[in-house]
Amino acid sequence: MDPESTARSIELCGALTSEFQQSRLYIHGLQEEFLVENKLDKLEAVSGGAALALTRLEGDLHYTELATKERFLGFIAEEIPLNITLESNQKMEANAASAKKLEEETDMSVIQLQNQINETAEAACKEYDDLHQGILELTKALKDIQNMERELAEMKKMDDQYRGMTLEHSQKVLAAQTQQLYQLHQDIDEATAEIEELKWQESKLKDSNQLLEIQCIKVESQAKEAIKMSSLRRPEIENAYKECLEATRQYQEGVGLESIQYLADSNSLILEYKIIPGSAAIHTINSASKTSNARNTRNRKPILTQFLIKVHPKSGRLLTANIENAGCDVKDVIQIAKARNDISFLVAETLDRVMKAHP
Repeated sequence: MDPESTARSIELCGALTSEFQQSRLYIHGLQEEFLVENKLDKLEAVSGGAALALTRLEGDLHYTELATKERFLGFIAEEIPLNITLESNQKMEANAASAKKLEEETDMSVIQLQNQINETAEAACKEYDDLHQGILELTKALKDIQNMERELAEMKKMDDQYRGMTLEHSQKVLAAQTQQLYQLHQDIDEATAEIEELKWQESKLKDSNQLLEIQCIKVESQAKEAIKMSSLRRPEIENAYKECLEATRQYQEGVGLESIQYLADSNSLILEYKIIPGSAAIHTINSASKTSNARNTRNRKPILTQFLIKVHPKSGRLLTANIENAGCDVKDVIQIAKARNDISFLVAETLDRVMKAHP
């Protein structure tokens, strides 16, 4: 503990002692005040407890002050033995100097060894590079010699053949080569003919495949038509369905019958048509405008219009009709169709109005 801390502790103890003395004086003043107010009993109890607490605090402060002084005096009285003599200092300095010199010598030796190793490695690398370059040059020279020997052997062989070749032998060799060339041309012609034949067969197969695909589409459409017709079951419903199909066929590919349902409990047909906006009836346009109309309506979002047609269970007469998602008023069409008992008129006129409502 340093002297400054001890001094601050002593000052703090003195300040606390003075504060406690002031508190005691204040308590004595309170005792006199309570005596004046005839509250002697309560004041004695409070003042007695406070006096006891103050006495205990004074004792604690006194003990703390004494302990702090003793510790400070003991710290000052401590002595650190120093048994280091001048001779030992000189020996230690000499040992340190010798150790430093030895370390410097060791460092110099290490540096010299590193330099020698680097020089030896550089020399070895240079010798290796020179040796490798020499090996490459020798390999190249050996390959050149082998090529020259091969060319010399071929030239010698050709010279021997030329020297031993007569006119008759030359003619025979030329005739054999000509025959081989002619045979090669014939093989090429045959292969070309086979390729053409295969191409022709391929085109025929493509045509037959297209015909088969068309036939399959027709058969599938006929099968679907047969399934739809068989699901109707009743003759009057079948007649109504035929009238719907007849009305549908009057239009371009922009109008199509997507689905059909028969509700036996209500004796009704539910027909759902897909209509491309911008389509028009065949009888209202000429053939020249069909292509341009199809191009203009190719990317339009289709409209799904639903027909709910209820017919009489026995006579097949049109009773009621309801059109959903038409986009226009078709109530008069329904009334006229009911009066005329004409389902075909109902479908055709409704589709025509829907297309006109979505140009």
